[in-house]
This record gives sequence, C-alpha cells and structure tokens, in this order.
Amino acid sequence: MSRTRHKLSASKAKNAEVGTLYDGGGLQLEKTSRSSGKWIYRYSRLSRRRDMGLGPYPSISLADARVARDHWESVKNNGCDPIDVREEELAQQKIEQNAYDPIFEDAVLSCLKHNAAKLKKGGVAGKWRSPLDTHVIPKLGKRRVSSLKTHDIKRVLEPIWKNHKPTADKVVQRTKMVLNYCLDQDAKVDPLIVNKAVGRLPIVNHKTENIESTPWQDVPALYRRLNKFTSSNLALRLVILTVQRADSVCGARFDEIEGDVWTVPAERMKSNESQAEDFRVPLSAEAMLVVEECRKRRKNGFLFPGHRSKPIHGNSLLKALNELEEPGRPHGFRSSFKDWQRETHPGLESISETCLAHKVGNKTERSYQRSDLLEPRRSLKAKWAEFILGS
Repeated sequence: MSRTRHKLSASKAKNAEVGTLYDGGGLQLEKTSRSSGKWIYRYSRLSRRRDMGLGPYPSISLADARVARDHWESVKNNGCDPIDVREEELAQQKIEQNAYDPIFEDAVLSCLKHNAAKLKKGGVAGKWRSPLDTHVIPKLGKRRVSSLKTHDIKRVLEPIWKNHKPTADKVVQRTKMVLNYCLDQDAKVDPLIVNKAVGRLPIVNHKTENIESTPWQDVPALYRRLNKFTSSNLALRLVILTVQRADSVCGARFDEIEGDVWTVPAERMKSNESQAEDFRVPLSAEAMLVVEECRKRRKNGFLFPGHRSKPIHGNSLLKALNELEEPGRPHGFRSSFKDWQRETHPGLESISETCLAHKVGNKTERSYQRSDLLEPRRSLKAKWAEFILGS
C-alpha cells in the first residue's frame, strides 16, 4: 500500500510554526521560522537514508516542491541516486558556464594572435582586422559567439554585398576564420552560419578590377617627368627600376645596400611571418644613381625620409602620380615590367618572376632550386633600365 501523499496545503504550510511538516512521498518542509523554511526530499538508497534539498520556502511553492519531488523520485526508481545525478548535472553546468564563449570582438583579437605567424607581418601590415572592425564589430562585437545566428551574419553582409563585393568576401573569410578558431577552443559555435548567410544573399557577378598600370611603352616618358628630386619622386624612380613593392621601397635603409645589391629584409616582404625571407635586389647603374642622390639628401637612415624620423608612406607615391595626372599606380609598374619582358625578351619568365619576388614552380621544384638567380636578374634589370633611359 502506497504512502499517503499531499497531506499539506498551502495555508497549512504558511501558518505552521517552526518544525517539520510532512507532505508524504518523502517530501517534507522544515520551517526555521514562521515565514521561512526549506523543502527536503527524503529517500532511501541501498539501505541508506538520504535528504535532498529542493530549495527554500516560500520561494519554492508547495506545488513546485511536489513537481521536483516527483522528478527525483522517478530518477531513483530508474536505479540512480538523485543526489549523485544532481551533482553531476551541476558539475556539467559549471563546465558549460566556464566554457570558452568570448564576445566576438575579443575572439577577433585572440584569433589574430593565434594565427599571426600565417599572416603578413602578423596581420598588422595587411590590415587583416580592418573589414571586421569596419563592418562586423560595430554590429556584433559585444555579442557572445555562441549567440550568433545566420541572420546576424546576413545583416552584416547585406549593406556591402552588391556594391562592395571584395570587402564582403574579406568579411566572410575572416568571420569564418574567427568562428573556426572559437570552435577549436571548444566554444559552442557553428562556423557554417557564415556559409548559410551567403547562401541567403543574391548571387553577384563581380568582375575583379586589376590595379591600373602604366603601359610599358609609356614608362620612359613618365620616368623623365619624375625630375623633381623629392622623396616621393626618387622613391617612384626606384620602384620603377627595381620593380619592388612600394612598401619595400619606401622603407629602404642605407644599411640594407651593400655595393650594388639591396637586401630587402623579410619583414618588408609580402609573405606570412613563417615563410618570409630576405630578398636580394640587384641595382642597375641608374638605380645606384638614385641611391647616391638620396645620400646627398640624407637626414637619417632611410633613403626616403618622411616626418618624425620615419620613412615616407606609400600614399606619398600615389599623390605624386596624381599630381602628374598619371593613372597608373605604383604597384602597376610590376605589371609594366612583366609586359615589357614578355614582348621584348620572351623565354625569361622564371627570371622576371623572380625579379618580382614571386615563387616559381611547385613546392617540390622549389625545394631543388637553391639559387636566387641574382646574376640573371641583374642582366634583365640592366636591360630594363636601358629601355627606361632610352639607351
């Protein structure tokens, strides 16, 4: 015969004095004062009596206490100890509460630090964060990564999806990178929400626009127009003659030049930190004249000094070209050189690619290629300088 249940009523529990009240089925109320107390579920497990707290009275009502008692009684009837089960559940809750779940803004910083070795100059020079700082963090920066949903990512992408597709693609790539990093840290995130968001946006046929370059036939005339020996004009001349990137040239130092060889340090080469290497650049006779002109104007260790003991910025080169109403961009001179080589010196693809500091061949082929082709590059660069000077 089952024990009588529901002996208590709400009014009886409220009006009772200090003591223990029994509702039946193991549920009891221990009143510590006329207005407060605690609920207990008393049961036996392996011939051992155990008291399980169900919460304070009156915060937990009689009805709620009965529901809790019924739940834990069911657990006991299934062969488990209610107290042990609850302790396991609380431990799991604590683990989940302490789980990695940063706000998106902090996750970006952690992801950047973690992947710095794979990114150009640690992700700083290439402004890896810029698309996220501009488009994602203002909207989602304070959200926990576990709370992010597909519609959140879609909301970020919609304003830039059609008219700024390259930027949107960067946002997509970097957001996935951040969420995948969080997933690796056991955060409860789903990186696939980014792909789902993209799938809900219209297909955009975006045509990639190449950096505008000066036709190689027009380079000599432009070179002659750079006749004001300012830092910007001299830097542009060296960019044209060496076909190195603007960042590499703008930061050039006198102590990097030995004889007629300029060694660009790894940190100014376009590569991730783990793969970057110093790069030797042969200087033609005309390039050496540019260096000597810079020596005459020397203010510090930089060939092209700017403000506050720093080198000039790449924007200075853009400004100089704009003043000459030249549509070609500094980076475009590399394309000019490449077109000149193809049309006037065919068959020197590997040499011209190495001049541009591009990797030639696959990984296996490069493992057997130990020479940086300095002398063949010197010869090709000399011919390029002769063409520019009209010799």
